[in-house]
Amino acid sequence: MRADAGLRPRMGLGHLEPASPLEPASPLEAHGLSAPDTIRAICRTKVPGWSLVAEDRLCVGRMEGGLSNQLFKVSVRAGDGCDGQASSHVPCALFRIYGNGHATALYDQDLEVLIFKTLGQYQIAPRCYAAGDGWRIEEFFSAQPLRTHQLRNPATIAQVAAQVARVHKVSQRGDFPARIRERPPASATRLWTWGADCARAADRLAASSAEANTRLAQLDVEAILGEREWLREFVVDEDPGALGSGLDVVFSHNDVQENNILESSAGLRFIDFEYSGMDHQAYDIANFFNECTLDYISDRYPYYTHRPSDFPVEWEQRLFCAMYLSEYLEARVRFDDACVTRLMARAQRFALMSHYLWVVWAIVRAPSTPCVDEFDHLHYAQTRWSAYRSMKQRLVSSA
Repeated sequence: MRADAGLRPRMGLGHLEPASPLEPASPLEAHGLSAPDTIRAICRTKVPGWSLVAEDRLCVGRMEGGLSNQLFKVSVRAGDGCDGQASSHVPCALFRIYGNGHATALYDQDLEVLIFKTLGQYQIAPRCYAAGDGWRIEEFFSAQPLRTHQLRNPATIAQVAAQVARVHKVSQRGDFPARIRERPPASATRLWTWGADCARAADRLAASSAEANTRLAQLDVEAILGEREWLREFVVDEDPGALGSGLDVVFSHNDVQENNILESSAGLRFIDFEYSGMDHQAYDIANFFNECTLDYISDRYPYYTHRPSDFPVEWEQRLFCAMYLSEYLEARVRFDDACVTRLMARAQRFALMSHYLWVVWAIVRAPSTPCVDEFDHLHYAQTRWSAYRSMKQRLVSSA
């Protein structure tokens, strides 16, 4: 995620702290790309207008952006400060360094670059100024991410729903890349690819320490992986064959949550499309509903909170689905229309898929020690797995 200049995410799920100056090199910096002089030199040749700017006027500041990437804000120094706002050039840019490891194995980096550039051209994602081996320079959005308590505000629900629908419609464009459009639904594919990564990560973790082995035994990874076939069938069962039913395969963000929704002067904007791709439309809706129950801004262990009671109630789900379908179908849709009820029911099924994929994601992301940078991935996996089982019991018993 990205935030304004004064904030930086401490880790990938959005723990925010005041920005800090550059720090000593970490293992992720071994290739030397993160040296300030290297960043300045690359940006000076790639960012529009910066070739005319003296290199010593480029200010580099780190924004810690997760366990797999490093982010740097690069701005044109104006006068004695570093705000760049008085400059006639692009005032600032974001320099991203891709890391190696388990996180980047969760998505196709080449495809992610193609998606990012395509969405930048459509003015949906930040503009891509340049990309190279292990790095990318992006447009910097001066905006604030939403907080969890804002997600169920009716005005926010309506805006997010409409924006999700607009993103879903981009794959209908004639110039949308066939390489993206022709891919199978990402959630169905990840059941198996992420599942395989999960099994390997669990084996590594179990061998790393007795504590990790005990915690993995409590999770019961074998039972988790045993859910895949049933879940794959359940989410698509009883297909009504109607447009907008939730099973349309569309271009999807796949990680619509508060830290990836920016509130700017131009309205809400989505960022961080690394997990995006073709998927069933109900997945994005379901994932947003689930994320209403999770708050990643916490200064106490496990550095997030989960409140299942914050899952959107029926009228909030109806509001979201009605606003979504009004934009997606480009027609007037009322709260009590049958198409709204149908989409809600499908989203409830895909809420299981959302919980499940973030369970296996968390196990893959868990490093050799179960807790890193304060965020405990195995604790998070247990939380999402418990939510999955509770939700499955309710859905199956009411079927």
